[in-house]
Amino acid sequence: MSEQAAPGNMLDVLVADVRSQRQASLHALHVLEYALAAPAPRRQRTWLHRVSTAIDALHDALRKQIAHDDDPIRLHDEIALCHPDCLPKIQQLQRELLDLTIAVASLREQVEPDPLIEIDPTQIRERLSNVTKQFREYQARESDFIYEAIGRHVGPT
Repeated sequence: MSEQAAPGNMLDVLVADVRSQRQASLHALHVLEYALAAPAPRRQRTWLHRVSTAIDALHDALRKQIAHDDDPIRLHDEIALCHPDCLPKIQQLQRELLDLTIAVASLREQVEPDPLIEIDPTQIRERLSNVTKQFREYQARESDFIYEAIGRHVGPT
């Protein structure tokens, strides 16, 4: 598909915005992976605090990618206007992003520090590995969709 109604400059701005949000989310994911990889024995509370903080950062970055009614027009909106046949795919991607954001929030609640509960870093790492896989798959699908729809690359430059 080729761009129809949107001027190239406007698309460039919207693509740059998506790229910036994706890079912020990816950075937050890298920080989380770094925190998860840190040694936990004899320092579980410190480890858990760093993991919790990194989960919060990822959650915030993902939330910023979710479209809200009061937001200005976003790239997915522009694609839907120019290519109405893409609307089902856009809605699917938005649901996936919302589901991913909810999963991250749920994990944050599950790893909430409680001095009475024994910390099992292996279990926490396993739970979070699922989310990181979902995150990467979502970003790949979104990137493929945007490239197919408007021929623009939104991955790292």
